Amino acid sequence: MNAKMIKSLGVATLLMLFVTKVNAQYTEVMNKKGLTKSLNKDYNLKDDNAKTDQSDKLVKAIDDVNSKGGGIIKIDKGVYRFSGVNLKSNVHILIEGGTVIKPASSVVFNFSVDNKTEKKNPKAFIKNVSVRGNGGAFIIDYHTHKYKDRQRAIIAKMVQNFLIQDMIVKDNYSVYCGITLAPANEKVADVKNWEVSRASYGTIRNITHYNASPGYGLVQCHGAQNVHFENLYSEGGVTFRLEVGANNKNVGVFDLTAKNIINKNGRAAVMLGPHSAKNGIIKVDGVTSISSTFAVTVGDGGVKKDAPDQTPGYFHKDSSIDNVVAIYGKSAQVKGPTLLEFPKVDDYFDYLKVFSDGKFYEGPSVTAVHYGPTTYSIKLGKNIKMKGFPHHNNKPIVTRSDTRKASWGAEKKAWKAAHPGSEFISDKGVLVKDYQVKAYQF
Repeated sequence: MNAKMIKSLGVATLLMLFVTKVNAQYTEVMNKKGLTKSLNKDYNLKDDNAKTDQSDKLVKAIDDVNSKGGGIIKIDKGVYRFSGVNLKSNVHILIEGGTVIKPASSVVFNFSVDNKTEKKNPKAFIKNVSVRGNGGAFIIDYHTHKYKDRQRAIIAKMVQNFLIQDMIVKDNYSVYCGITLAPANEKVADVKNWEVSRASYGTIRNITHYNASPGYGLVQCHGAQNVHFENLYSEGGVTFRLEVGANNKNVGVFDLTAKNIINKNGRAAVMLGPHSAKNGIIKVDGVTSISSTFAVTVGDGGVKKDAPDQTPGYFHKDSSIDNVVAIYGKSAQVKGPTLLEFPKVDDYFDYLKVFSDGKFYEGPSVTAVHYGPTTYSIKLGKNIKMKGFPHHNNKPIVTRSDTRKASWGAEKKAWKAAHPGSEFISDKGVLVKDYQVKAYQF
């Protein structure tokens, strides 16, 4: 852009161009010819079918590689137990495809400084890090945990320039999403001038998640900036969840891009829920739901009674979601009151099964997009397609005005009376048997 063009645009217009620009991605910094360590050969990692926690060996390798300026740690194919592993700057972990990691505690990899460092210096962060499959996807397996156990595969917070790639999560409807992106500690008063205050400049790509809880899913973003998401697939839950309502004054997501987001037998592929958070631009291109309640759901700005900010939240008006496909099915994870957005037809309730928690139901898909904002707006592309729906074919987008004027409590009571003995007939939330997994073929 030359000086003449800048002058003709004017200062205000030029500022708007820079404000609305989205540039979100990880920059490759790993040196394939640099320092490389084998966790198996150099640190005596043993394939013991995850009988013992060998996290200390991985932590030692990370410390060593970091102290030498950075490099690669390779893990050979096997079945191991790791938990609570904090990455350090300039360390890249390459895990051979087919490797299975079974966690012993609530998180496997922390993309952030450790708690001790954070307490001493809340501004501290790590940079230039990755965990990726090598020659195929690796597996983080916690499907034998009890239903509602608290578990994450990865949490990223005080990190800049990161990559998570080629991973499968084997779940059992546990609490929390497989990957969580978070902001700085809520006790920190001012992060405006910090270099890093949330997970920043990253790429999350080629991730598959099985048996996700309807209340959670694959990725949850409470705090993220300049991050790109691509090829995400989840069975159950929400694949790309931007419900930014954590009661933390530093929450917010800015300049996120996403491509090819897929959900099957869940609630939605993409969910936006700002609560009271003031969010930046979100751009999503390519959304598919297969027998899920919706492909996309956009919630209203609202305020929780204990939220630090007591004004309605929003996503930036230049946010957009394009190229949406919803494929009808009868095994969606449906939250009870959502059934009032379904047209009242005689056989609809015959398809319902109650999850064992009594809050969610297995039932038919509703439509492609639920759009509920009253305090803000985003752009929905015209390319929204529905396949196989016996209803709503002329209404791919439903709003609050489409909700039936009825009492969900009354309809639920009538349904239970008409279906005796069906209180908890779904196996969702029951400990599942061992099952085989493979990466979704994008």
